[in-house]
Amino acid sequence: MFSNKDMSVIDWWIFAILMLIPFLNIIIMFVIVLSPTSNKSLKNYILALFLPFVIVFVFLFFTGFFTAFAPY
Repeated sequence: MFSNKDMSVIDWWIFAILMLIPFLNIIIMFVIVLSPTSNKSLKNYILALFLPFVIVFVFLFFTGFFTAFAPY
């Protein structure tokens, strides 16, 4: 569905609807990013969505935020 061809409006709508389904959206994101035949603009869009989460996670990890949840 999301191959190397140009994506139509219907393809973008299907992608948006699939991203609304919990847990399925994460699986679809990994499939699209790891597939060598997926659309390059869609792959870049998913990476742009994912990048802020990685930055925040790394920041919280190095500031010790997660140690607040450790049992004593």
